[in-house]
Amino acid sequence: MLEISKLKPLDRLNIIGLSLISVVAVIFHERVEYFLSIVAANVLVSIGILVLANAGAKRPNSVIRFLAHWYTMPLIFLTFKELYLMVHPINPHDLDFILIKLDRMIFGTDPTALLDKIATPGLTEFLQICYGSFYLLWFILGIDLLRHHNEEGFFFFLFLLMYGFYTSYAGYLLVPAIGPRFTLYDFAHLDKDLPGLFLTPILRGIINSGESITNVAKAAMVAQRDCFPSGHTEMTLITIAAAIRYRAKSAMVIVPLGSGLIFATVYMRYHYGIDVIAGAIVGIVVLASGRWLETKLGGSRALGLADRPESYHSTSPRK
Repeated sequence: MLEISKLKPLDRLNIIGLSLISVVAVIFHERVEYFLSIVAANVLVSIGILVLANAGAKRPNSVIRFLAHWYTMPLIFLTFKELYLMVHPINPHDLDFILIKLDRMIFGTDPTALLDKIATPGLTEFLQICYGSFYLLWFILGIDLLRHHNEEGFFFFLFLLMYGFYTSYAGYLLVPAIGPRFTLYDFAHLDKDLPGLFLTPILRGIINSGESITNVAKAAMVAQRDCFPSGHTEMTLITIAAAIRYRAKSAMVIVPLGSGLIFATVYMRYHYGIDVIAGAIVGIVVLASGRWLETKLGGSRALGLADRPESYHSTSPRK
């Protein structure tokens, strides 16, 4: 018999998040073509999380422990692509024009235009690498924490990460936007207008594929509406905060790369300035409320990033 009590707060958060995505898909089922597939996938994944939690509580072997630690990473990609199938059908009117107006009110012009003045191939190459390290930073910190036996910190970091993603999904649904590389510039000429050195075209291609852009001519039609708030800013701030909070040695890599990544969101024309501001605000809210939410979801020993400094060499297990 599967017991719900075996679920960690992270597991509960993921099941709740999957359930909410499914509810939205069902409510808008007349617009969401693949709503049945979305609901079925989320039900199966939720059952899998429950089975995994129970197996881990009984006789965890190396495979079970690995899956319990890392299943959240592919789950991020799954939910992200589910939102791709939902956002535009549910809210087909892009609101980039509002974000552009807000940018011009705040900065006096388009922030991308200001940053174009300092653009060089070398800087572009470096910032494209920073931007491309988005997913890598999570693995670097996660491996670092587990290598130093801070399983509690590892799971709380993933909890904050998923909490951040689920909140950003609400923004995508409410304020769909494709970003300045489509609205303020000619996407087809991006490599020519903002050239890098060696890796920039390759990394751009990988990122485009992850956002379902495989045809340049139809790029604006098929691109993911995921600009507001900037998830890259939000999740990178969370990762930097966690690395510093747990005094991880990997912070020496995460902080500079992450800082460059946040700057790159606008410089590389992926985001508007207001996206970054909103992403930072949501990230701060997630960090400030993460401990409270984890406790509400059953974290008996929840540790927030606002608690007293703690070495990442902690060996205390989660109870």
